Formats: sequence, C-alpha cells, structure tokens
Amino acid sequence: MPTNLPAEAKSKWKKVMEARTPEEKLQALQEFLSAVPKHKGTERLRMQVTRQMAALKKELEERKKKKVGGGEQFFVEKEGDVQLVILGFPGSGKTSLFRCLTGKEESSGASRKPVPGILAWNGVYFQVVDTPPILSESSSGKLMALARNADALILTIDSTMDVYLQLDSLLKLLDDNRITVEKPKAIVEIEKRATGGVTIIGDLINATTQDVISLLREYNIYHAIVRIQGKATLDDIEEAIFGSYAYKPAVVMLTKVDLLDGNTLKSMAEKLKASISLPVYIFTSTQCGSLRVEEIASYIFKELDLIKVYTRNPKTGEVEKRPIVIKRGAKVIDVARKIHSDLYKNFKYARIWSPRLVFSPQKVGRDFQLEDGDIIEIVA
Repeated sequence: MPTNLPAEAKSKWKKVMEARTPEEKLQALQEFLSAVPKHKGTERLRMQVTRQMAALKKELEERKKKKVGGGEQFFVEKEGDVQLVILGFPGSGKTSLFRCLTGKEESSGASRKPVPGILAWNGVYFQVVDTPPILSESSSGKLMALARNADALILTIDSTMDVYLQLDSLLKLLDDNRITVEKPKAIVEIEKRATGGVTIIGDLINATTQDVISLLREYNIYHAIVRIQGKATLDDIEEAIFGSYAYKPAVVMLTKVDLLDGNTLKSMAEKLKASISLPVYIFTSTQCGSLRVEEIASYIFKELDLIKVYTRNPKTGEVEKRPIVIKRGAKVIDVARKIHSDLYKNFKYARIWSPRLVFSPQKVGRDFQLEDGDIIEIVA
C-alpha cells in the first residue's frame, strides 16, 4: 500500500469516508481513483477501489430491481454475540448441518433466502445463518455480502465429490470479494470516534504512536481507536484506512462422510488438513452427535480474539450467568457503553473480581483493561 499518495488523493478520500449513501460513495470513489497516480505501488489500491465501485454498482442495480418488481430481504440483522455464516455449493449438506447446530427445521433451500438460528455455547450466543447454495460466481454477490458482514464462516464440502475443487472454488470466490480465511500477520481495525483522540491497542513495528497519529491526520481522522492483532506496520495501518481484506475465521466441514469407507475418509481428511491452514471437521448428517461443537465454537471465539466478562448487580450482589462478549483489550468504560448509555455517561468507578488480582474486589477506573472471566460491577 503506498504511503506517498498526493495530497489531492488524500483529500478526496475524506469525501469517501463522509459519503452517506451508495450513490455519494460511488461518486466519491470515482473522484478518488482519478487522483491516484498509476504506478506499481498503487496497483493493489486501484484494484481494491475498483472492486468497491463494482460492488456499489451491483448494490444500486439490485435496489432498482426491488423498486420495480419488489423482492425479499436478503440481509440478516446480527443477533447474539457472534454471527456464523454457512457457505457451500448445492447438495453440500448445509441445511443438515444448520439443523444440527440450531435445532431449527426451516431451510434456506426452499425459500432461497438466508435463515438464521441460534447456537448457545458456554453462555455465548452464536447466530448461525444457513444460506442458499452458491449456484455460480455471477449470482453470488448477495452471498458474499453476507460473508463479508459475518464474524466467521463454515465452508461445507461434499466428501462424495471433488473436495479440492469445491474448496478451491470457495476460497477463490471469497478472495475475489476481498475476504480471506488465512489469518494475516496483522489485523487492523480502525473505529472512528467523535472525541477522545487516537488510542492504539496492540503492537507496532518500526513505527511510533505519533507516526500513526500523523498518518491518520493526513486522512482527516483525528479521533479513533486502532485495534491491532499481531504486529502492524505503518503500511498495515494505511491499508486499513482504505478497507483492506476482511479476515473471517473459518472451519471446513466435510459432509456426507457416512457414504465413504473408513480408510478413504481418513486419507481424504489428512490430505485436506495438510493442504490448508484451516481446521477440518467431519459431519454425518444422520448423527448430530458427530459434530464437535465445543472445538468449533472455541476455535472461532479464540480466532476472533474475544473474551467473556460477567456483570455483578451492585444492589443484589448477583452475578449474571450470561457473559458480555467483548474484544480482548477492551476497558471497563467499553463495557459500560455496551450495557447502557447512562452507565457510560454517568460512570464513577467499577469493582473487579478476578483471581489474577492481588485482592478482590478491586476498585478501578474507566481505563482498566479487562481479561477473560473478570466479574465487573459498575457504579454510576
């Protein structure tokens, strides 16, 4: 990603970020692209912007079709703590998997629209979304929008067909839509805020906090939380400004394994595991017990870098059984904001119970960093 874009291009990117409608954003992207010089250092950026423009044009076309002939809502509003989308080709066993995970009988195949259900794991609610099958690359736009909006993915592979062709096709389709299931060396998320300056959570390589602040100011970003998983360079930060590849933790699910003999299945699973860095699981559609739900949920939760904290009622002393799920590195004030705006606005202090502390409870301020399993009581 180039770090030497001309001032005109950086100025035009501000208009992209300020755009409120798809039409405004498309126009702003076109102006930005015209200000980006053409050379080897900008090839990736230009390609990325071009894909964003193509996606916006497709979205606008879909809206026009709906106005003319109506149409069903395809987007799935997020519920629970983690949204997990199932993708696969026709006959890949998605619906059977969805039924076993959620206990829900409704199918996306009949309605040709996504169907959500809930999987509960250790107090964490996974919203599992069964999707219509991928019929062709050209018709997969809506499905890829679902995948990009999701927190994590399950890729279903029919073990009775060419498993490598199916997996390669799925990965290529995701890559073409700027979605990766391979964990990058650094994941950077920039959350813009109205006030508070720039806060960096995570590690930088060959850069200082002031370097990041200066870079963000070049793009008129003065207040933001920059969350880093891994170790990020200044180039990684800049790429995140433009909307880099979206990383989605994923697992591969081999389905219909009951139709294979044991040796064939074992050989196939081992070769598949050796060819990719993703976890590979097997699933027998007639036996929901064959699903290793604990391992799958635990893997996704860890890859998303999430933790669980529990709230304590200051009046009754009761601790909520269902945790609040937050990003690792979150602070007490982030939990207050998530619970209720009044707690955030009128925050005084909090008490924390945790085995890691010398004594519990410990009175802490708004910027105290939480860890998995902490119990928090907020006083406002």
